[in-house]
Amino acid sequence: MVHALNESWRVARAHVLDVRPRVGEPQVLVRDKNGRETICGGLPWNGGDPEGHPPAEIALSRVVAAGKFTVLAETQFDWIDSYGSADELAESVSDDWVSRELSEETALKLMRVMEEAGPGAMPFIRQPIGIRLLKKIV
Repeated sequence: MVHALNESWRVARAHVLDVRPRVGEPQVLVRDKNGRETICGGLPWNGGDPEGHPPAEIALSRVVAAGKFTVLAETQFDWIDSYGSADELAESVSDDWVSRELSEETALKLMRVMEEAGPGAMPFIRQPIGIRLLKKIV
């Protein structure tokens, strides 16, 4: 990762964006046709490595300490993955979310809430994403 940041410093004219998921459980929700949202549960971490991106944080600290970049701004936003059905959401978590799992309790609540919400209900996952604006120091 330090190598990647050093290469970013080499080719960047002025700025680099650091964008990645924040530590914490993405949430499974249902939005009904009136826009009300119901939380069904989280997607807990089940990976073998520590949650988040500790090597990336260490690498960023190193290049900042080395005087290659400075952090100009930092914020967070929510990334939303929406699905056509509860089954589609469950399949996506199973296929695409390598270190996250949909618990039986969350899956059952998702199905119940979808049924109660009726036509037009949309299941989705909300995940916090962090973004930092790094300024190249010449």
